[in-house]
Order: sequence, then structure tokens, then C-alpha cells
Amino acid sequence: MAIDTRNIDTDITLELDEDDITLPEFISALDHFVGLVKEVSRHVSPKHKYQWIVKIYSGSAGIGLSGKVGTVTQNDVGIVRQSILDGMTALEKGERHPGFSDKAIEHAIGLNRSFAKRQRPARIRVWSQNITSKPVTKALEEGASKILEPIYEDYGSVEGRLEVVSGHGDLKVVIYDPLNNRPIKCELAEKDVQIALQSFMRRVEAYGRVHYRRDGLPVSVRVEKIVTFPSPEEIPSIDDMRGILRS
Repeated sequence: MAIDTRNIDTDITLELDEDDITLPEFISALDHFVGLVKEVSRHVSPKHKYQWIVKIYSGSAGIGLSGKVGTVTQNDVGIVRQSILDGMTALEKGERHPGFSDKAIEHAIGLNRSFAKRQRPARIRVWSQNITSKPVTKALEEGASKILEPIYEDYGSVEGRLEVVSGHGDLKVVIYDPLNNRPIKCELAEKDVQIALQSFMRRVEAYGRVHYRRDGLPVSVRVEKIVTFPSPEEIPSIDDMRGILRS
């Protein structure tokens, strides 16, 4: 059921204009909405630690968030509100707003996919106060997906911290980029499993066929070789080096 816009008194509100919403749909939409707001807040105002007050609108499927008084200014919240709506507009064009990280884009995609099992598009809107709103559309999901999807591959390498090793289905690891903590999925051959386990939570470089997206950032790797960097304890000190040189 649609929200009576006259009753909206929260800063950022998710409107689910549907008569029947399943629990999985509601939980998924809520998680992605909150994740989107938190991620954009973190990206546009990294020095602020936002605290959000949640309001559930009675008589309709509406979830609102307001900045907690004393933790942020209305100006800061206004920047977040505008960044979210402008970012959603940009995604429909296949463009990235400066306030949207990869995680924010993933949450925007997830909002629409929360209702993917329906035979018709769900009616979802994000409101900035009760003044302006932006629908979550299929065009938004398609444009956002183009930003993150791989479009070409080449032989190369990726470097980062190996934090996930999985044997569920295909053998794979996840390496996190040290610059932006972005996950890069890596497919492994059987021969590389042992070194992957030994390299868990260590800095590594994975060589192989790398899939890149439009902006040139790696998305995944079909690994041919993993090289583990020495830990700080394994790197010789200056005194150790002097001793080695003397001998």
C-alpha cells in the first residue's frame, strides 16, 4: 500500500507500494535500503559517524530513516539524501555518481532484485523527505549492472589479502584489494589449493586470466599461479642484512 506523502516525516524513506509482500522480500529490501543509505553516508561524509533512527509507517509498507539529533547536521543529511537520488538517476544512464561506491551500487541493484520473482515490476520508491522521490526501476538495475560487470579479459595479476578459501562447488578464493577493500573472486585449480590454504590472511599475488570491467578494475581471475608475499616477521631486519653481507 502506498504511503500518504503528507505523513512522511523522515529524512530518507523506502516506499514499497505493494499489497502483499513476503517476509523474504521485505527483509531483502530493508537490508539493501539500509545498506545503501549507510554506504552513501560513509562515502560522501567519511568523517561523520551517522546514527539513524528507524520509523515503520503504519498502514503501509514504508520504512524511514532520520539522522539522530546531535550526531549529524541537517545539511549533512541533506547531502546524503540528494546523493542517493542523484546516484539512482545516474545508474539508470549506466553512470556512477561520485557518492556511490561499488557496495552502494550493489545495494541499489539488490533493491530491485528483492522482488525478482514477481511477474511484474514491483512499485518501489525512495523519498527525500516528502519532497522528491525516485522509483527503483529495471533500467536502474540494468545500468548499474553494466558498471560492475566484466567486459574483457587479459593475462595479468591481482594483488591483495587472501581472506576467503572455499571448496563449495568450484574451488575459489577471494582476494581483497588493499586500496579500496574490494573483493576479487579467483577460480583455483586443484594444484593451488594447498598454497591458498597456507596463504590464508596473507598478502598474495594471483596470476592468470583476469576479467576486467569498463573502468579497468579487475573483477575475477582464473588463477594459474599464486605467489605469497613474506610476512613482516619473515623480512630480514637491517641488522640481519648486515650480518648476511658480512658473511
